[in-house]
Amino acid sequence: MKLLRAHTKRVVVVLTGFILCALPLSARPGVRTTVTPDLYLEQIADSVWIHESFTSMKPWGRIGANGLALVSGNRLILIDTPWTDELTGDLVNWFFSNRGCTDVSAIVCHYHQDNLGGLGWVHEQGYESYSLKATIDLCRQKGLPVPRNPVTSPHTFRFGDTPVTLYFPGEGHTVDSVCVYLSTERILFGGCSVKSLESRTLGNTAEANLGAWPGSLRAMKRMFGEARIVVPGHGKAGDLSLIDHTLVLLDTHRSSHD
Repeated sequence: MKLLRAHTKRVVVVLTGFILCALPLSARPGVRTTVTPDLYLEQIADSVWIHESFTSMKPWGRIGANGLALVSGNRLILIDTPWTDELTGDLVNWFFSNRGCTDVSAIVCHYHQDNLGGLGWVHEQGYESYSLKATIDLCRQKGLPVPRNPVTSPHTFRFGDTPVTLYFPGEGHTVDSVCVYLSTERILFGGCSVKSLESRTLGNTAEANLGAWPGSLRAMKRMFGEARIVVPGHGKAGDLSLIDHTLVLLDTHRSSHD
């Protein structure tokens, strides 16, 4: 009887492990952590978190924006910073205190405030930042903090053993919008060119290339079609259906303006 119970227990453990491994990554439970009332973290893989920060902007009110935080060894890699220097400091300090990080690198996906609002803090602390040259040029023109290191697309960074690929699929939300792919975890940060499933409009299109945007999304999907998690610039993460949803929004927008 004891042997039977032990055998049954082993079977249950093995089956439980099999079920967990078989679940898609997006279905595994995440942990949402409050860092400050305006800054939250949601863990979506062993070493990857979505950071969501909030600020108030007229006439829209309180707006949240997403980025990614990736830990590789003692290094914290930020895919976009939070809205402000203060929130960026809060984010980095959390990882230094809770994950033992001692160094930071920032990748900027385009030149808007929700992507590089905390870049001044990153530079003041002596850390490195990276972006397309087009983003660097736009930041200089507009008097914004300027990413320090230009890269060409596609570019794969090697932070320890962790590959991080920056890719410019074409113009979309802005002329310099890039996406970032974490191949080990199959996580795609689509940025503001990808809308959440809750989005009913394209949001801010003041500097968008609406004609090129659909082709850029299709290029993104071709390049990273194996992605299991897709993180938009604003709103909830999902899967590749977020890209399809954004294409529908673009089609609706075009039809309503014809």
